[in-house]
Amino acid sequence: MPRIMTIWLPRWPVQRRLLEHPAWRKVPLFVCRRQQRGVMTIVAWAWALPPRVPTDERAMHASRHPFPVRIPEGVSLAEGMASLSLAHGSRACHIAEIDSDDPTADRDALEQVARWCRRFAPVVAVEDVLDQKNPRPECIHIDVTGTASFFGGEGPLVRTAVWTLAARGIHARAAIADTPGAAWAAAHHTDLLADRGQHLGQKNEAGGVNRGMANALSRTMRKSRWAVVAPGAQAATLGMLPAAALRVDTAVLSQLRDVGIDSIGGVLRLPKKSVASRFGPQLGMRLAQYAGTLAEPLAGPQGEGLPQATHAFDFPVSAQDAVEGVVDPILERLVKACVESLAAQGKGILAIQVRFERSRASEPTASCVPIVFDIGLFQPSASVEHVMGLVRLRMSRLRLPREIEAIAVEVGAAGPTCCRQRLLFGENVETSASQVGMLLDRLSGRLGRTAVFEPMPVAELQPEYAWVATPVARPYPPTDTPRKASSSHGHHAGTHDRTVRKDRNGWLFISAERRPIWMPPQPLRLGPVQAAMVSIIPDGPPVRFRLGSQTHQVTQAHGPERIETAWWRGPCVRRDYYVVETSTGARYWLFRRLRDGVWFLHGMFA
Repeated sequence: MPRIMTIWLPRWPVQRRLLEHPAWRKVPLFVCRRQQRGVMTIVAWAWALPPRVPTDERAMHASRHPFPVRIPEGVSLAEGMASLSLAHGSRACHIAEIDSDDPTADRDALEQVARWCRRFAPVVAVEDVLDQKNPRPECIHIDVTGTASFFGGEGPLVRTAVWTLAARGIHARAAIADTPGAAWAAAHHTDLLADRGQHLGQKNEAGGVNRGMANALSRTMRKSRWAVVAPGAQAATLGMLPAAALRVDTAVLSQLRDVGIDSIGGVLRLPKKSVASRFGPQLGMRLAQYAGTLAEPLAGPQGEGLPQATHAFDFPVSAQDAVEGVVDPILERLVKACVESLAAQGKGILAIQVRFERSRASEPTASCVPIVFDIGLFQPSASVEHVMGLVRLRMSRLRLPREIEAIAVEVGAAGPTCCRQRLLFGENVETSASQVGMLLDRLSGRLGRTAVFEPMPVAELQPEYAWVATPVARPYPPTDTPRKASSSHGHHAGTHDRTVRKDRNGWLFISAERRPIWMPPQPLRLGPVQAAMVSIIPDGPPVRFRLGSQTHQVTQAHGPERIETAWWRGPCVRRDYYVVETSTGARYWLFRRLRDGVWFLHGMFA
């Protein structure tokens, strides 16, 4: 009997944009489509990281906002903003991001995720949406017939799929059933199936239902993000789901509600001869696909065909042979075949997957899980030597199986390469960006991709919070574009004007020459020591200060530069910063906290 795993990515248009712009997780995000008369309707929306409400305020506003805000699809943007303002205030509308709908880009990104899901089974497909006016697929079907045993069973497989996608920043729900229609219904209602499993478990203790079914449901549906429907049990397990889980349009659902049918079980009890005449052909087709009497073929992702290469050994190769250099030349040949195929199109590798198939003769079938690892690059590369270096780094950290039957290499993502004519002079300047990209690839291969990040400045006037660690996008230097500082993040006044710039991600930051080279994670308090900090005039620059056991004499001081945080940040931070130069030639960045007059060291220029 075939087994299909369906992975549902809720609100995929929003998730795709959050993956491309991680900074948007802190603000409301609306994906809208412009109608004929210019009205903007909401396709999807989400607020990934809403502000936390204190416990006392939560109890105070519980009566006014008992439920989180819900904005249905298809309403106008004005109505959605009104609902958001009622729940979170008008400022939530001011900071909201609005992006235009792009179904083509959404489907392309979903197909890339589908190609990545080939680690679970070779046959993957994006769901087929019947609505041609609004084709918006959000599900991926995977034929896991015969491959679930490699992962320890269907339960571990569906759990691994959800967890691995979550590690990549993708929220997913997954389910396994006999048909794509049944798996689609279970994936969209995993929370209901989890409640159903607990209910059956309680009744089983009283001796009311089958013990085997209750144990299976309570074991495989303990979590609400995945579910497994036992073979042949979809009628009993999914009968209580709403009729919308059959993938029919709203007109058919309205007709079913008119006759008092609101669940799949009620639809299945209808006479088959009268279904088509009373409710149209769509319901009959979906029922046949749900039951498996009508085949629903799984077509692979469309678009560009990314290269892949495989090599099957005549007899299993032992790990000792792999160490002696049998596998390495074969891997290099497979990678070279993929690189040459892309280089002919002017493209390079952005992500590549290597898979080692275990030998079933030397290991039990249940433990024959293939060894799969992915390698991501920061910029497209058409260098076989560079890609093989990354593969060797990952293999050095892996424990290869005792025997290998086959090796497969598949390109997961590709991008256009930058081809330039070589210069007679200044070659080092031209190749610096590519060398930085290769360095980042090697650091990620040795330390892990999550260990490599770059500090990006943000629009924050409080220096210790004026940066954030972000994944490295591309090793290109930022372009400096002057821009006036926004007054919404705070207030500053000083004797020297500072240049506020905009980087390639659109974030504002202060020019580097106005900030010290070295800054501690938190300001270092100076004192309290008698005569450790002396000023000639009230609220003026210091004349001398003591840092540790050494007293520094100030010869020049520039400032003050006043920094005040915004009122909505909570406790107000008010500081006067000075750039002081000591008698030894060292330059320090000091500030006085205006609340109590205490001095702090916040950096050192030289």
